Amino acid sequence: MTRRWCAFALGVLLGVPLAVRWITRPAGLITPAAFAPLLTSRLRLSYRHPEALVRWAGIRPGWRVLDLGCGNGAFAPALAQVAGGVVALDVQPAMIARLRRRLPPAARSRVHPLVASAFHLPFPAAAFDAVVMISILPMLRDVGLALREARRVLKPDGLLIIGEDLLEPEYVRWSTIARWAAQAGFVLRDRSANLLSYTLLFAPVDPQA
Repeated sequence: MTRRWCAFALGVLLGVPLAVRWITRPAGLITPAAFAPLLTSRLRLSYRHPEALVRWAGIRPGWRVLDLGCGNGAFAPALAQVAGGVVALDVQPAMIARLRRRLPPAARSRVHPLVASAFHLPFPAAAFDAVVMISILPMLRDVGLALREARRVLKPDGLLIIGEDLLEPEYVRWSTIARWAAQAGFVLRDRSANLLSYTLLFAPVDPQA
C-alpha cells in the first residue's frame, strides 16, 4: 500500500507540471489563475518556507519590497511581517483577486496589491530596497527586459531575490538565472537550495566599480 501511495504521489508531482506546460507553452502564457492553489499548497510551502526565505535574504524592518509576479500571495504575508511595505504585483487580475482574499488581516495594511506588467513597472527609479521574483522569470517572454526593469526600480544597495522550483513547468538551472542576471547588471551574492528549489541573492553592479 505504501508503495502504491508513493507511486501515486510521484505521478501527481510529475503530472501537474506537465499538464501546466501543455496548457501554457503553446500560447506562451504564465501560470493560469486556475492553478493558483498549487502555488500555496502545503507541499510547496513545506519546501519553500516563505518565512525562512525572508530571514535568509536579510529583509529588514522598514524596507519597501516589490513582490514581482506575486501570484496569489505565497510570499507576500511573510514579507509583510518584516518589511515596512510590500507591493504585490502580478499581471493577472484574477491572481491579485485571489491574493486579496487570502491575505491575513495583519498583513492587509502593509501589502498593496497591484495589477501591472513586469516589463513596464509603474514606479520611479530606486523605489525599492528589495525585489522578489519567485517562480516567474523563465515564464516571461523577455527575461532581459524584466530584469532591467527590476534593476531600475532597485536602490543602488538593494537586493534582488530570485527563486525557482524543480517542479515548475519552465524550470531552469540556477546557473542560467545567474547568467541572465549578470547580463542585466547584477552580481550573485549568495545561493540557497534544497531538493526541490533554489533561491539566489543578487546585488546591482556598481557602475563606478
